[in-house]
Amino acid sequence: MAATETSKKRPNAFVWAVALYGALNLALYGILAKMPERKLSLNGIKATNYEKRMEGPWIWWVSRTYLSQLEKKAQPDIVLFGSSQMGSAIFSAEAEHRGTTVDTTDEREVERLAAELAHASGLKPRVFNFSMGGAMVSDHYLIADSLVSKADKKPKIAIIGVNPRDFIDNNLPAAAATDSFHFLSPYCKLDSLASHSYDSPFGYLDYLLSRYLPLRQVNLLAFGDIPPSLGARASFTNPEGKGIDTRADKQVNNAQLASQISTKVLRAISGSAGDVKRGEWVLPAYPPYLYMDNSKEYIKRYKRENPPCFAGQKRYFQELLALLRKEKIEIIVVGMPSRLSNQNLLSEKFWSDFDSYLANATKEQGGTYVSLFKDKRFIEEKDYLDTVHLNRWGGGKLVKIMAETVSGDKAMLQALKEEGKTDAVAGRAKPGQNPL
Repeated sequence: MAATETSKKRPNAFVWAVALYGALNLALYGILAKMPERKLSLNGIKATNYEKRMEGPWIWWVSRTYLSQLEKKAQPDIVLFGSSQMGSAIFSAEAEHRGTTVDTTDEREVERLAAELAHASGLKPRVFNFSMGGAMVSDHYLIADSLVSKADKKPKIAIIGVNPRDFIDNNLPAAAATDSFHFLSPYCKLDSLASHSYDSPFGYLDYLLSRYLPLRQVNLLAFGDIPPSLGARASFTNPEGKGIDTRADKQVNNAQLASQISTKVLRAISGSAGDVKRGEWVLPAYPPYLYMDNSKEYIKRYKRENPPCFAGQKRYFQELLALLRKEKIEIIVVGMPSRLSNQNLLSEKFWSDFDSYLANATKEQGGTYVSLFKDKRFIEEKDYLDTVHLNRWGGGKLVKIMAETVSGDKAMLQALKEEGKTDAVAGRAKPGQNPL
């Protein structure tokens, strides 16, 4: 009896644990509340293990390159968002324009678009290419929120290249499945988007706990602005969870080289590698014409026209446009071209509804919509690497259309002239300004 009475007087271990957990959260809340908003910085990027070996995932390279530009006071006037469709077109056209190879890891200044704009308007802005293979619309938003909107000086124009794959890839379970989400979400405010980012209630619950329980945020105290490592983490863009990609080309004959160029070009723009490094993901200036039929891949991607991720990606698209407008960045949305064989994988109703959706959403935020889905300038096979990716010929056409769109809009031209950011053709680099 005495023992029973004594045990009743002693606090239950569970009660003690709950009380201690609450006390720790309360103590940490006061500390974390005084900390500044977490911001992705170049110092944080360079504090990672990726920096030590100069090998990392695509999103690390993109973030590092952009922040390095800002540190050099070489803020871009125009930024390009997109997946491998934008990447293949821009990188291929850029290599041809420069007459030399372009490394897709960190050579992201788009001189060809700047030259086209110089010819059309007399201005030569700096242009930065954010496009990455496998990127979804949600990834474009994360980049815009964590990198573009937090810069001291914002770009004047954003050009967003999209097609159905950026919204309805059936291989994507949810926005949270990408490398970019894991890498950049700690630096973004996703309260209005979190419920659209996970494919299960447990994922969303974990987000809420991480967002509002101070004990789940101790990494802020331990690591500050150092971004999370992706490690061997499997994701939508790296499904096998591969680390460093060590595939390097050896000396080969011309026939083998042509085949390898085709494979490497598609690999370099697809984002399907683990950690990559400079020198292995380069595009040649004048590759021979090569074409591959990748219809089987897109049959899987487009298996359903309304997969679970579609609604979430549409929400991210609308938030992306709203964010850019809030930052007073002029918006151009480009409906990217593809071969008819690729378009026929989706119904006419889908294309009609999708085209109207993009046009209306863009217009609501004061942007310009350019639909190239049915554009006859892109019907020839010779402009493509495969059924969706443009080569240097098709890429050159796309760049020209972008330049014409910008130069034909008075508001955009005025924006480029503001604050003395954009140099006239005769004076590309201003005194005291570091050239790229």
